[in-house]
Amino acid sequence: MVRSIILSKKDRGEADELVVFLTREGGWLRGIAKNAKKSRQRFGGHLEPLTLVDLLLRPRKKDNLIWIDEAHVAQGLLGIRSDLGKVALATYFLELAQQLLPEAQSDAALFDFMVGFLESLEGALPAPAASLLEEIRLLGLLGYAPEFHICPACAKKIDPGEEAFFSPVNGGVIHSGCAGRIPTDLVISPDTLALVRRGLALRNSAASRLKLSKRGATEVRAALSSFVRHLSGQEIKSLAFLEKVAAWPDPVR
Repeated sequence: MVRSIILSKKDRGEADELVVFLTREGGWLRGIAKNAKKSRQRFGGHLEPLTLVDLLLRPRKKDNLIWIDEAHVAQGLLGIRSDLGKVALATYFLELAQQLLPEAQSDAALFDFMVGFLESLEGALPAPAASLLEEIRLLGLLGYAPEFHICPACAKKIDPGEEAFFSPVNGGVIHSGCAGRIPTDLVISPDTLALVRRGLALRNSAASRLKLSKRGATEVRAALSSFVRHLSGQEIKSLAFLEKVAAWPDPVR
């Protein structure tokens, strides 16, 4: 049995389901659950999105899909699946990982991170600073850590107290003099930059206690959203949904 996180499922024919899931050993995989809509004994509702499950897998010869022969829930994560805000945030993190990690590429650290994030999300939505810092850490695990210390445009340090801008193309915070035509809504104020730097240097438990102003949360959210869209090259549906319904954790006012 392979421990997996279910991202999504959809009908495939009259009885089968196509399931997208993340595993520790094999990365992102897509599998066919044969007769999933008819066999309660083998599946019985155990393939729901945002569920931690154990899957019995075997290869298919004719394509890059695999067979899912059996599924058993390891953690139902009902604390997430019963809350729209938590569902939106969890789905976004998983979809971001799916966009940026090639299919069938194993990444044990990423899988462990996602399990830990989902387990913490079971309790409560994280504070704004914690949520944004976790997103930055996720990007780092995927090989796309945004830079918040050295200006990628000129390779010089951004000093404390200096206002800067976030450049999606350069992948980090740059000096105002290097900004060129960077949109003004991607400004990163000195206080915001200092908090992000401090948070990234702390352990997760300590970073979770940091407080971010409404302005700071807006600045970092705009920066990360622009960066993620640049990396992906396409819209991430869950990100658009989060922005539309304002489902991000409320910042400290």
